[in-house]
Amino acid sequence: MRQDDNFSYLKLDTNRFKSWDESLKYIPFIRRTTISFGGEWREQYQSYQHVNFGDVPDNFLTENPHQIMHRVMLHANWEISPSFRIFTQLNNTLRFLNDNPFTSTLDQNALSLHQAFLEWNIKPNLALRLGKQEYTWGLERLMALKEGPNTRQPYYGATLKWHHGNQKIDAFLANPMKQNTGVFDDVRSSEVVSGTIWNHTFSSKRDFFDAYYFFMESSLREYYLKKGLEARNTLGTRWYSEKKTFNYDLEVAGQWGHFNDLSIQAFLFVYDFNYEWKRNFYVGFSGNWVPGDVSNHDQQLNTFNTLYSRPPFGQTVSLNITNTLNLSPYIRYSDNHKWLTTLRASFVQRASLRDGIFTPNMSALLPVLGRQIESNASGVADIFALEANYFANKHLAFQFELGYCAAGAYLKETGPGKDVQYLATRAAYKF
Repeated sequence: MRQDDNFSYLKLDTNRFKSWDESLKYIPFIRRTTISFGGEWREQYQSYQHVNFGDVPDNFLTENPHQIMHRVMLHANWEISPSFRIFTQLNNTLRFLNDNPFTSTLDQNALSLHQAFLEWNIKPNLALRLGKQEYTWGLERLMALKEGPNTRQPYYGATLKWHHGNQKIDAFLANPMKQNTGVFDDVRSSEVVSGTIWNHTFSSKRDFFDAYYFFMESSLREYYLKKGLEARNTLGTRWYSEKKTFNYDLEVAGQWGHFNDLSIQAFLFVYDFNYEWKRNFYVGFSGNWVPGDVSNHDQQLNTFNTLYSRPPFGQTVSLNITNTLNLSPYIRYSDNHKWLTTLRASFVQRASLRDGIFTPNMSALLPVLGRQIESNASGVADIFALEANYFANKHLAFQFELGYCAAGAYLKETGPGKDVQYLATRAAYKF
């Protein structure tokens, strides 16, 4: 996140030669204050065959769209004193070539004040942020930037950040921003989310532990064609490692609360193991077990809400891990410098036959009112995806994605169930 950029080395070595982008940092401003500027320009081409499995609204012109997704983000960081700073960021995201109506709030936002917050360093290891800001923790299974889609997700709230040695704690209270397609027309959502996240780094510096608690209250979510007031608690842990010959990532979370007159009892289990079998080459196996609702006639809701997660299966399909059993073997090449390439297969089934499937923002994907609702089919999709990233230098990065999704029996019984093909290229420049 650009608000966490660290250019303090420019302060320490004032005589060094500065590149053009470094000359934009710590510019003398009013009195003894300094201001820094930066930004990003990203262009992405996407092509779909049978987007959303061919299940598109009646007012769509085509189910095979191709589109250019444009993004420009500019930011300024005003350091008023060692204790206070103001960070602001403008966002401009546009969609071209695709004449279909907008169905996602993340496709276009012509101009918005994406972030604007005041940060007060109460102590050297304690800071308070107030205002419009971004959040991301862990692998973004619950709180995400949503970097893949065109427009990132901001929140309006307060965040307390503490760190000491190998410990970090973040605590926050916020409203997600409801983004619109026009100019400065975003509004605060009625949803409320809060949480506390603790991170511990072990002495090896390669092993980590997270523990977290989130609370969300909303009347906007829908479960099996029903809406209502939802008050949901999430308590979870994550054990993981980085840059080892054998790496592991285990995350377990439980949820409780109520939805209308139903009590919530749900859980999530996600895992990822990989082994470096040859220098920079990894073979891995990941997956999840996230059960759905067991019965529509009891007094419980067992559907797990992933809150504000990233798309877990990339951009090929808008599918969430809620109510799925997923097995995902993969091969990865990573030289920790220039290249990061992953070839992955994901075999996805419904965990509960009494529940539907969802999009990453927890909108109901299936079933759809007015069509077949009940189905004993478990197969959702087999997804095959290639993602290659090349980081030319600290400014310029490229990405290529290729995806194919074979629709399973459940999609075919309850909707068009067409196979999806996806191709995308992306170029991004940051300064």
